[in-house]
Amino acid sequence: MVSKSNQTVVSGLTQGEEYMFRISSTNEKGMSDPRALSMPVLAKDLVISPTFKLIFTTFSVMAGDDLKLDLPYAACPKAAVTWLKDGVALKETTRVNAEASEKNLHMIIREACREDVGTYTIKLSNTAGEATTDISVVVLDKPGPPTGPIKLDEITADSLVLSWNPPEYDGGCSINNYVVEKRDTSTTNWQIVSATVARTIIKAARLKTGSEYQFRIAAENRYGKSSVLLSETIVAQYPFEVPSQPRSAEVQSATKENMVIVWEKPSSDGGSKILGYHVELKERNSILWAKQNKQIILETRVKAAGLEEGIEYEFRVYAENIVGLSKASKVTAMQVARDPCDSPGKPEAVIVTRNQVTLKWTKPEYDGGSKVTGYVVEKKEGADGRWMKASFANVIETQFVITGLVEDQLYEFRVIARNAAGVHSKPSDSTGSITAKDEVDPPQIDLDSKYSQNVMVNAGETFRLAAGFSGKPVPSVHWMKGKQEIAEAARLEIKNTDFTACLIVKEAIRVDGGQYTLLVKNKHEYQFRVCAINKFGIGEHANAPGKILLEQKLEAPDLDLDTDMRKMINIRSASTLRLFVPVRGRPAPEVKWGKAEGEIKETAQIDNTGSYASLVIENVDRFDTGKYTLTAENPSGVKSVFISVRVLDSPSPPNNFTIKEITKNSVTLTWEPPLLDGGSKIKHYIVEKRESTRKVYSPITTCNRMSWKIEPLPEGGIFFFRVLAENEYGIGLPAKTTEPVKISEKPQPPGKVSVVDVTRKSVTLSWEKPEHDGGSRISYYDVELAPKDSYAWTVCASVKALETMVTNLQKGEEYQFRVTAVNEKGRSDSRQLAQTVVAKDLVIEPSLRPVLSSYSVQVGYDLKVEVPMSGHPKPTITWTKDGVGLKQTTRVNVTDSANHTTLTIKDATKEDGGMYSINIANALGSKDATIEVITLDKPGPATGPVKLEDISAESITLSWEPPTYTGGCQISNYVVEKKDTTTVNWLVVSATVARTTLKVSNLKTGAEYQFRIYAENRYGKSFAIDSEPVLAQYPFQEPGPPGTPFVSSYTRDYMVRKEKNSILWTKVNKSVIQDCRYKSTPLEEGIEYEYRIYAENIVGIGKCSKVSEVCVFWTGPAHLRDRSELGMSQRRSALCLGYHPGMMAEQASPITLFRRGRQVAWHGQLSPATVELRCSKSLNYSRAMSTSSESWLSTNMVSVNP
Repeated sequence: MVSKSNQTVVSGLTQGEEYMFRISSTNEKGMSDPRALSMPVLAKDLVISPTFKLIFTTFSVMAGDDLKLDLPYAACPKAAVTWLKDGVALKETTRVNAEASEKNLHMIIREACREDVGTYTIKLSNTAGEATTDISVVVLDKPGPPTGPIKLDEITADSLVLSWNPPEYDGGCSINNYVVEKRDTSTTNWQIVSATVARTIIKAARLKTGSEYQFRIAAENRYGKSSVLLSETIVAQYPFEVPSQPRSAEVQSATKENMVIVWEKPSSDGGSKILGYHVELKERNSILWAKQNKQIILETRVKAAGLEEGIEYEFRVYAENIVGLSKASKVTAMQVARDPCDSPGKPEAVIVTRNQVTLKWTKPEYDGGSKVTGYVVEKKEGADGRWMKASFANVIETQFVITGLVEDQLYEFRVIARNAAGVHSKPSDSTGSITAKDEVDPPQIDLDSKYSQNVMVNAGETFRLAAGFSGKPVPSVHWMKGKQEIAEAARLEIKNTDFTACLIVKEAIRVDGGQYTLLVKNKHEYQFRVCAINKFGIGEHANAPGKILLEQKLEAPDLDLDTDMRKMINIRSASTLRLFVPVRGRPAPEVKWGKAEGEIKETAQIDNTGSYASLVIENVDRFDTGKYTLTAENPSGVKSVFISVRVLDSPSPPNNFTIKEITKNSVTLTWEPPLLDGGSKIKHYIVEKRESTRKVYSPITTCNRMSWKIEPLPEGGIFFFRVLAENEYGIGLPAKTTEPVKISEKPQPPGKVSVVDVTRKSVTLSWEKPEHDGGSRISYYDVELAPKDSYAWTVCASVKALETMVTNLQKGEEYQFRVTAVNEKGRSDSRQLAQTVVAKDLVIEPSLRPVLSSYSVQVGYDLKVEVPMSGHPKPTITWTKDGVGLKQTTRVNVTDSANHTTLTIKDATKEDGGMYSINIANALGSKDATIEVITLDKPGPATGPVKLEDISAESITLSWEPPTYTGGCQISNYVVEKKDTTTVNWLVVSATVARTTLKVSNLKTGAEYQFRIYAENRYGKSFAIDSEPVLAQYPFQEPGPPGTPFVSSYTRDYMVRKEKNSILWTKVNKSVIQDCRYKSTPLEEGIEYEYRIYAENIVGIGKCSKVSEVCVFWTGPAHLRDRSELGMSQRRSALCLGYHPGMMAEQASPITLFRRGRQVAWHGQLSPATVELRCSKSLNYSRAMSTSSESWLSTNMVSVNP
């Protein structure tokens, strides 16, 4: 088969057969030798599983540019292609489309934007299999806004912490920094907080308390700055509330001079830790509340001292947190400032039945200075019940019967005393649990010890015998003399109660002497009988003789300690101590546990019965060490035992911890060993310190001594110190300073003492602060004077300031002065005035001495300019600004003192900059001085208009003028941005432009752009100036057509030729021709050619020239010196051969003209540059020959028409 291309398809083959192929090329001269395929080909379908041939898997493109992907692959038969983006089928648009050829996959993304970023998945599948690969597309652009919301944390009255998350889209490169700005919501001006934030958190400080702010944050990378993320508005104040009011404020105890007030913490702390409390008091008849505490109260109790006896007071409490004070608590009940009444004695249940209890108690030991007028009895049902009144009338006696009880119900009882001043005592101790049921106890007599001896009574006197008794039910009382019971008579009076027995004998006589017996009994006599029972029933009973009286058998108490308890009991801390002791005795002894040198823990579990006594203490610690006593007592005697317990624990706090010495950089501490060593020898002591502003102690040293000097310490620092003992069981409890310790000593002498002013009756002195205040604030200064040459110093003034006026001086007298500093540690050495002072009027010419000639202040900040001056009498002072009298306002004002005039500018603005002049004058003359105030701010906008020059299809040169206001400092750079007018997005061209001109390149040809320019200094960025819109294209047109070309001349720039019989023009030159001539090679012999020429400038290629005359080229003689083409041109009846001078030999040879191989006669003329042939008819000449050489020079075919 024949094919004109270098590729063809051979069809009609038989499947499975092998074939050999060869290829030959053919031209007008003939056919070439064939080239055979190196191997046979088997006719069968070719199957290739899809495979990718990727070099890169990540592709990047600038935003706005086009991205073309050409991805090679192999597959046979042709594979089906599926495109996915981020796992979703790719949606093709006019901007994004994909296509596939046999060997390549193509995807074009026009005007790439950030939505094109992602992972693209390509799936290929055919009958041989399938393949999948992922490629990543990154669009290089300015980043997206930071991810919100903006978190506002650690909000205080003047600062807050901003935090945010990085942008979801980083623009294809790392984020360089973030720009954080703030705005007071009362204005529209944004101020830069920081433009170089490297992390996603910043603390914005120097906020105005109470002002509302809004913040915005932009991310910035190498391609520009993102859009901003706005925060919520926030008020610069603590994000907490004041706490709720303290609860349950009450007077816990009172005396005639002080009261203890207690309360509960507020239910809400307002979100901030409670710092402490404040207490106010008010007298009953007053309307004014007076603050009681001078320092904040850290606990929920306070002792109010200095009260007036007999006055009624009420109190209220405030809680304070970092925000402020809460509302006041509810007012306490009125409380009289009187000594409290003691509690009554513990009530005793003398009679208990199933529905009533009779209580008896003793009067309070101290009635509070007023007679006890009554009692209140309270009861409580069960262990979890609450106390309620059991007496609804005033109980005058120390005995009361409580009725209306429920049988078998547990009760507790207590008594409260009330005196004539209306003061209630604290409740007495509880009776303990009492069960409302009938009880039986044998009677007992409590006889005074005086009756153990004979009672001597004189005749005619009255004597009284009395004793207390108890028993349940209430025993009967019988007085006996001898064996006879005594009955009441005229001289005998018996007064018995349920608890006492009393016999009174009046006007005693001899027969009244003798032995008296008190018989108390609640015994019952019993009779018994016995009956026999068989299957037929109960038989007759037999009575036991007499009556039987029940009596209790008595046995002295006994405590049985085992051998382990007789030794020292060692137990580890945090363990449980269990002491169990069997008890014997009749009646059942009363058992009590005690502890020598202390009390048993309230949490201890005590279980005493008639047969044993048990003591259990859980989680024992060092304070449970000691001797425990157990006492058992009944009417037959008393028995006590001791049990020694040692708890193995860390030591107790060191004893007598004191501060021995304080200097300006050290503290010396001393202490004694702990009272409890924890059952082990003390190894060493640990000394620690804590700054008053911190909560954690830090170790200083470990020592074996009982004292330690801590140094060096910062002068003026405030510390707490503590010491802990350590043994083999651990570190013990600390002994610490209760009050903070200030590291200070007496101050150094004051600095230089100077005379400020002198009159005939006074001297004004000033002095400098001491170089060191000893670490403690100077309390005051003592100023002393003495006559000249005298040592009789007297204090003439004590002041806290650094200046004072000493008055009442004698005119003309000469004095010497000295100043002494005093702090809480003592007095410094004195600093004396260098010379004596004569009391007389002083005259001084005015003088001004500005420290600087110019001052700088940042906009929004305060400026204070202090200018020293002198003059006496005091000069008048005048300030002007820019030649106009200075107008003082609340923001700009001038204050004068004896030695200075001070200009104060608050919240400086740009208008505050300028030249300020000062004039001072008095009777002796005047002085002037000038200072310059420079306001530092972000600059004004660059001076426009923006000039647009050197406009081309892809670049423009911008130029502008610097701002008229530079912000008081050098312009650091300019920021240039551009915007395609079809969008609203501004792109940063450059943020580091140092000059006022910039060439903007990489523009889209034909697009319309607008530019804006910011000036920037160290304080921020100015407002922008915008340019006029401009098209990115050359301001020129394409060139016109060149002149008509001649073959014998050279053309310019661009040459196109075509064969006469062809319709296609062929470009001759490969590169742009700079001259107006060109040599066209190679040409084919005998072919006619035409030429045309295009001119090209920066805009493009112009229209073509007119077509040249038809040309034929031929071959000249071989001996010609130059092988250049010999050109021919056609006229109406002649053929002109054109050639370069020197092209032929020096002696020209005859020229023979041939037509189709035959010689043709011709006539013409030969010159050094041309040969003119003339003929009478139309001929086609293809060759010219020099007869002398028989060689041919090929020329173009030329047609001649007569």
